[in-house]
Amino acid sequence: MSRPFARMLTFIAFVTLIFPVLAACGSTPSTTTSGTTPTSGGALAPGANFKLGVSLTFNNTDFWTNYISYETKFAAQYNATLIGPLVANNDAAQQITDIHTLIQEGAQALIVNPVDSAAIAPALDYAASKNVPVVSVDVAPSSGHVFMIVRADNVAYGQNSCKFIATHATASSGHIAILEGDLASLNGQDRSNGCKQYLQANYPNFKIVEYATKWDTPTAVNDAKTALSTYPDLRGIYVEWSAPEDGILAAEQAAGRFTKVGSSSHIVLIGNDGVPHEHSLIRAGQLDATISQPANAYAQYAIFYAMVALEGKTYSAGQSTDHNSTIVSLDGNLEDALPAPVVDITNVNDPNLWGNAKSGS
Repeated sequence: MSRPFARMLTFIAFVTLIFPVLAACGSTPSTTTSGTTPTSGGALAPGANFKLGVSLTFNNTDFWTNYISYETKFAAQYNATLIGPLVANNDAAQQITDIHTLIQEGAQALIVNPVDSAAIAPALDYAASKNVPVVSVDVAPSSGHVFMIVRADNVAYGQNSCKFIATHATASSGHIAILEGDLASLNGQDRSNGCKQYLQANYPNFKIVEYATKWDTPTAVNDAKTALSTYPDLRGIYVEWSAPEDGILAAEQAAGRFTKVGSSSHIVLIGNDGVPHEHSLIRAGQLDATISQPANAYAQYAIFYAMVALEGKTYSAGQSTDHNSTIVSLDGNLEDALPAPVVDITNVNDPNLWGNAKSGS
């Protein structure tokens, strides 16, 4: 046998031996099923530091200032270096620019709170083209791919809020006003639809009046003034976030229609967020209830899913989590559907509610 030929056989044998080993080292078992798309993850070693870009719609409400504080806390826990948050101030075009900026600044993964559930799609496509996984927090996209949505069931927000009004109203008929969020957001759509569907199916004697506010507090307060002056039989007001509540209570007082919770002429007022100030209003007998939207859990699990996306992990619909939630499918994406309880006078002092904890502690 010639020496060159022998060397060739030796090389072929080496490649044949080593290739299965390399292939095995580079593979990651996947639980991917319908509703999931593998990311380009697997490059991040467990516990390694990573750069995490954050794009938010707002930072000017109690909920979001608390969220940002918790985000800083959990970024340290998960060894993430935050870039941002960049705040779009409810401008969908600005948010797309912000996402490009975050990626250009080196973000390896993104947390995005979409301004507009549909308009965010081009930004998600851009992130995918750069192999940057995205976790959507609080608001879900209606198109485009994300690794995970961290959010509670917003249809249930609306259902539970309006069930509370109907069961605590001083009469079984009359008007109920819905001060809606932005209907370009799935949150606004879901909360409004959940409320209306529940009332129509279970309490048809109530008449529903809707006001579109686009999450704008002055608009919501003015709409509440309109409802108070227009409907003498106004039984309840459902405001889909917490910021307008003080203004609504002031409007009731100015109109001579404010009475404390439990009074015979009381107009039931319920909000959504579960911020500490709402708890104070509930204790004072001014606000009837709220939905505790868990700012702490939103921040923690948004960062957690960004990290595990980079590590190459995958999830599938139907999986249970270790934090009392279930992974569900939503518009072709996966959502960690976190629990969001109703808070009223019966449980407002529960220490497990995030609104009773010191922000970021």
